[in-house]
Amino acid sequence: MNRIFFAAALAFASLLSSCVKEDYFGRSTLKQIRYFTVEGQSGSTRIIEDSLLIRIVVGAAADITQLKPDSIQLSSYARIEPGVGTARNFSVPQQYTVTAEDGSTAQYTVVVEQEGANPQLENAGFDDWYTPTGKNYQEPGQSASTIWATGNAGVVTISTANVTPVTVSGNDKAVQLVTKDLGSLGQLVGQRMGAGSIFTGSFVLDINNPLNSTRFGVPFSARPKSFTISYSYQPGTPYRNNKGTIIDKQDSCDIYLLLENRETTTARRIATGWFRSSETVSSFRDITIPIIYGPLPGNSPAYSFPANGAFGNAGDKITHISFVAASSSSGALFEGGVNSTLTINNLRLNY
Repeated sequence: MNRIFFAAALAFASLLSSCVKEDYFGRSTLKQIRYFTVEGQSGSTRIIEDSLLIRIVVGAAADITQLKPDSIQLSSYARIEPGVGTARNFSVPQQYTVTAEDGSTAQYTVVVEQEGANPQLENAGFDDWYTPTGKNYQEPGQSASTIWATGNAGVVTISTANVTPVTVSGNDKAVQLVTKDLGSLGQLVGQRMGAGSIFTGSFVLDINNPLNSTRFGVPFSARPKSFTISYSYQPGTPYRNNKGTIIDKQDSCDIYLLLENRETTTARRIATGWFRSSETVSSFRDITIPIIYGPLPGNSPAYSFPANGAFGNAGDKITHISFVAASSSSGALFEGGVNSTLTINNLRLNY
């Protein structure tokens, strides 16, 4: 029966192909630049679609007179001139022409700015928030091109967002991160607890492998000596593991910054600044965390070492920065204290 059905379907498809012209559905008119990065970039790319403008910031050491785009993504069937790998003088705005499948064109202007020797992270005060398309929660940043990401997209599949803005005073906002008990549905798949987390990078939900959803790090090249941040923390109870079992353990928050070299397939840790604490801090407290370059001392906490064991040397080139804050330090294991709450504000890199 299956063979007869397949043969009939194949014959029907052949009949259709003989009657329908190749361009029956018309040629695509889409001509968008969806992704555009250059060598030595620092932070994320801003694509302003209504004015066909792209803004990029590069590190202080980059030669903007000879920059090459190293990654470009377009609408399906579109092409761009000039393409990836063509060096251009970005000391002045450069024009890129995108041609759709139907031959229509759009001309984008790419503006590259060079950061100073002591750059700060974009939206480090966490005052800017936007609502992603089709969502009912907010994310830190002015638009989807932000350098910041959270795990909200995963948590809202069975609960409500656990990373939210809170007003400190006037227009001053902070980020509140809460560890949520995801109940029986989360427990069913070994993900009972959902820690609130914010980080530089991106989050693309992978239901089959949730830990694969997180992409830490954005381009960066400077060398800060420490970072300062305001925070408050309330560890929650009871403490549950990923199966919902209550454990006699106190929760702790994580706030850390990593500088890496990713020029090869193996990312090498160049510098580490890490703060982990279970202390209750009821009102905002400023802390300054030193950044250690090169391999960590042997007596450093095990959690602060790179998972792949790969350290670089203190003087090696830096290509990426990862800043992470989480309301439960073992959130990656889907465990933590119920309603553990970490609030952070005013991140500053010190040089």
